[in-house]
Formats: sequence, C-alpha cells, structure tokens
Amino acid sequence: MKKIFSAILLVSATLFFGTCSSEEKKSEPAYQPNSDIRVVEANMIKQGDKRLKAEALLGTPTVEENTQDGSLLEWYLESTTYQKNSYKTLADKPSKISPDTKFIRVVVDKKGVITKYEYKL
Repeated sequence: MKKIFSAILLVSATLFFGTCSSEEKKSEPAYQPNSDIRVVEANMIKQGDKRLKAEALLGTPTVEENTQDGSLLEWYLESTTYQKNSYKTLADKPSKISPDTKFIRVVVDKKGVITKYEYKL
C-alpha cells in the first residue's frame, strides 16, 4: 500500500511541477548590443550631416534599405527602465508599428549626406 501511495504521490508531484514550469514565458525582444542612446544624442544629428556621424552616435540601424538614390536607415527603439530619456535599439523591426512606436529615420543621399532626419522619442 505504501509503495502504491508513494508512486501516486511521485507521479502527481511530477505532473504538478511539470505543468507549472511549462507556462509560456514572455520573451524579451532582442536588442542591438551596446545600443543605449539618449535624447541628447538624437538631437545632435541634423540635416546635412554625414551618415558616418549618425551611425557613430546611434549605432547599427535596425533596418537599412539601399536604393539608387541613397539609403534609408531606421532605428526602432524601446525605453529603458534604468535611466530617464534613454532608449535601447531593437535588433529587429517590430511586427506591428503603432502610433506609440519610437523610431529614428534617416534618409541619406548617394554622397552620404543626410537629406531627411525625423524621430519620435
């Protein structure tokens, strides 16, 4: 009788802990390494600056589209919890772009000069 009770207890404990640990965990989005930027750095870039300056301040863009006329660079960002007015660059473009999505968009001509610069932080 003790063996049957022990076996039932062992099986039920295994099932209980197995189902508790198999809950879906929310995965955190992937970020670009060392990609923390602040509003101050975003404000340092102006129309007419070189692409090199934008990439030096903002890091690797999330999305880069090259055309015959130049390039479109986009950084998609998420607020950090440890510093005010600080953001981390997402490694991948969000699947759903909402009005609250934070981004920096830069249009660069063939010569590497920024022709359009817009952001929402």
